[in-house]
Amino acid sequence: MLKNNIKIAWRNLSKNKQQTIINLLGLTLGTVSCLTILLYVFAQFGYDVHFTDPESIYRVETIIERDGQESFNSATTSPPIVFAMKEDFAEVDEVTRIVLTDVFYSNLIRASESKDAFYEPRSYMADSTFFKMFDYKFLKGNSKTALNGPNALVLSSQLANKMFGNNDVLDKTVVWGTGEDAQILTVKGVFDEKSDKTHLNPNYIVSMSTPGMGTFVQTFDDFATNNFVYSYVKLSTNSSAANLQSKLPEFIQKRGSKNLSDAGMDNKILILKKATDIHLYSDGRKNQIDSVSNIKYLYFLLTLAFFIQLVACINFINLSTARASKRAKEIGVRKVVGAGKNALMRQFLGESLLLSLFAMLISIPIAIFLLPFVNNLTQESLSYVDLLNWKIGFILCGLGIFTGLVAGIYPAIILSSIKPVKALKGSNLLNSGNGNFRKALVVFQFVVSIGLVATVIVITQQFQYTQSKNLGFQKNNLLALRIGTNEASSKFESIKSAFLNVPGVLNVSSGNYAPSEVVLADNGLYLPGGSREKNTIVKRNGVSDGYFKTMGIPFLEGRDFREGDTTNQIIVNEATINAFNIKREEAINSKLVQSFGDETFEMEIIGLVSDFHYASLKDAIEPLFLHKENEPNWLFIKTESENYDQLLSSLENKWNTVVNNVPFDYRFVDKEVEKLYDEEKRLGQISVVFTLLAILISCLGLFGLISYVAEQKKKEIGIRKVLGASINSVVQLLTKDFIKLVCIAFLIATPIAYFFIERWLEDFTYRIDIQWWVFAIAGSFAIVITLLTVGFQSLKSALVNPVKSLRTE
Repeated sequence: MLKNNIKIAWRNLSKNKQQTIINLLGLTLGTVSCLTILLYVFAQFGYDVHFTDPESIYRVETIIERDGQESFNSATTSPPIVFAMKEDFAEVDEVTRIVLTDVFYSNLIRASESKDAFYEPRSYMADSTFFKMFDYKFLKGNSKTALNGPNALVLSSQLANKMFGNNDVLDKTVVWGTGEDAQILTVKGVFDEKSDKTHLNPNYIVSMSTPGMGTFVQTFDDFATNNFVYSYVKLSTNSSAANLQSKLPEFIQKRGSKNLSDAGMDNKILILKKATDIHLYSDGRKNQIDSVSNIKYLYFLLTLAFFIQLVACINFINLSTARASKRAKEIGVRKVVGAGKNALMRQFLGESLLLSLFAMLISIPIAIFLLPFVNNLTQESLSYVDLLNWKIGFILCGLGIFTGLVAGIYPAIILSSIKPVKALKGSNLLNSGNGNFRKALVVFQFVVSIGLVATVIVITQQFQYTQSKNLGFQKNNLLALRIGTNEASSKFESIKSAFLNVPGVLNVSSGNYAPSEVVLADNGLYLPGGSREKNTIVKRNGVSDGYFKTMGIPFLEGRDFREGDTTNQIIVNEATINAFNIKREEAINSKLVQSFGDETFEMEIIGLVSDFHYASLKDAIEPLFLHKENEPNWLFIKTESENYDQLLSSLENKWNTVVNNVPFDYRFVDKEVEKLYDEEKRLGQISVVFTLLAILISCLGLFGLISYVAEQKKKEIGIRKVLGASINSVVQLLTKDFIKLVCIAFLIATPIAYFFIERWLEDFTYRIDIQWWVFAIAGSFAIVITLLTVGFQSLKSALVNPVKSLRTE
C-alpha cells in the first residue's frame, strides 16, 4: 500500500510540473531560510559547556544603587569579594579572578631575543586557580602549575606561533611593556584557544602574582570600589546557587558596610550569573570581557524562521486547493470504486510529505553553497561540519515532516471531502466556507509581510540614526593612534610637532580614552560642604590641551587647558553640572571635592563643554570631567586629505623617526564608532534578506489563490465577456477582493508591528521615533506586490477566449 501511494504521489507530482515546481520552490526557499537561521542560532548556544562541571561555574556581577536608583550595572566586581566568599561559604569550592589588562596597559609584547614588538589585545591577568576552573586543553606545559609563580606567562597557540614559530617556547622569556614598566615574563604553557566556544577569549594570560596590577588586586581590601575584576566561583557538588545568592546581601553588609558608606553607595547587589548563560543572557550588563550575543535577537530570528516556513506552508495550501478541480474526476472515480476518505487523506498527505522531504534534501546543498554569504552576513564561521550536528539533523527531519503535515492537512481534508457525484458531474466542488479560510490565510501572509517590511525600515532607520546623529564631536577624518609606551608618551610634544609638519594634518592632541572606548575610570565627587557618603560618580578622562579643538567639541563656558594647569583644574560636560544642580552661568570657578581615605582634594571647574557621546547611543551621557594628562594613551589627529595612503605613510615615517620599536597602530574613529552597532547592523541585514524571501514566498501563495479564483470564475468571466465586459472590468473583478484583504492585513499588522518595534527601540537611550509613514510604505508595498502578482494572472484570465470557458455549457 505504501509503495503504491508513493508511486501515485510521484505520478501526480510529475504530471503537474508547473504547480509542483512552484510548490517545491516555495518550500525549498522556506526550508533553506530556516536551516541557515538555525545554523546561526545554534552557533550562539553551547558556550562554556566544554569545561568540567560547567553548571557549577558562576560569575559574580555587580549592581550599585545610589539615591534609590541603579548607578552601576557591570559584569565585574571588587577584587577581594570572591576569595572572601570562599572563606565564608562552604558551598564555594574554588574561585578565580581575571583582570582584562587592555584597559590598563598597552599590551606591547615581544620575544626577548627579538626587536619586533606587537600590540596584542585580550591580555588577561589571572589567579593560579584559573586553569583549575577553566580547563583549557594545554598543548605545552602543565596547566595545574602554569600560573603559580610571579611573572609566569601562558600563550595561546596562535600567539606562540607568531612570536616563536615552531620552536619550543617553554621557559622562553618575553618582554611585556616598555621602559620602567617593562617586565620579563617566562612562558610556562601554551593552550589551544580553538578547543571550543567560550565567553572568554584570552590571547595570553599573565599570573596575578606578577608585580604591578597583580599586586594591587591581591592586596586591595575594599569591598565597595574598584569594580573592574571579573570574578568567578565554582560551587561544590549538590550546592544550590539560589541558596548562595540569598546569603550575599548579608555577606556584603558584613564584609563591606563601612566601605559602602565611605563610597556613598546605598546598596551593592552581588549577582551570580551561570557561566553557560553569559553569552546569551547578559543584556544590560556593561563591561563584558568579550563580545556577547543577545537572546532577544535570537528569538526574533527564530520567530522570523517560523513565519517564513509558515508562509511557505500557506503557499502550498493555496496552490493545492487551486488544483482541486483538476483532480476532481480522479477523486470521484477512486471513491466510486471503494476508496475511503482516510485512504484519500493518506494519499494527499503522502504527496505533501514527499514534496516537503524532497525540499528538505534540496535545501542542504543549497545551504552549504550559501554558507560564505551567510558567514559574511552574520560575521560567523559556519561550515558544513555544523550541519553534521545531530540536533540540526533531528530538527531538519522534524521540520520536513512538520511542514509536510501542516501544508498538506487542509488540502487533504478538502480534497478527500469532495462528493463523487459532484466531481463526476463537474459541479462546483468547494463551498464558500473554505473560501473564507483561504482568504484568512492570505491576510495572514500579508500581516507577516507588512510587519516585516515595517520592522526592516525601522531597524535600518535606527542604524542610520546611530551613524548620522551628531555625537557632540566630529568623528570624520579623525585618527586615533595608540601611544603604547611610557617612552612614546613622554615624547608627546615631539610627536605632535612632527605630525603638525605633515601636509593634511590640522590638529594633534591626546587622551587616555579614545572615542568609542568604555571609560572605566571614575571618581566619587561632591560639592564643598557636602558629604562624601552622598557623592556622585563622575567618569574621568585625562587629555592634553587642544583636545577639544581636535575633537570639535565646543566650549559653552570657560577655557581650555593651558601651561601651568594641574589635575586640580578640570573641564566638565553639561551632565556634570546638571548632576550637581550647578547653573551654567555659575559653573566656572565652581569647586568639586573628592576624598581618598583621610585626604580630600578640591578641584576647580575652568571650562564647560557641551555633552558628547563617548560611549554607545544605548547608554545615556553620564557626568564626565577631564583633567590635564601628561602621559596619555592615545594620540588624536584631525586630518584633511585626498590621499590617505600617502598621509598615513608620512605619519608612520615621522613616528618611526621619533619613537623606537613601537608599532604605528592607528584606527579611524568613525569606523570604531560604527563597530559599536555591529549587532544592530547584522540584524538589519539579516532581516532585509529574509523579509525579501518571505515576500517572494507570499507572492507564490498569492499566485496560487488567484489561480484558484480564476479557475472558479472562468465561466462567469466567459459570460461577462460575451455580454461585452472589457478586459479592465474583468481584471478589477479579480483584484478588488485581494486589495480588500491587503487593507485588512494592514489594519491588523500595524498595531502588532508597532508594539514589537517599540519594545526593540527601548534598548536605545537615543533613538528614533516611529513615524506613521513607515507603516504607510509597508502597506503600499504590499498593495503594489498584490497588483503585480494578481494583475498578471487576472490579465491572463481576462484574455482567455470565452468560447473555451463556455464550450461545455
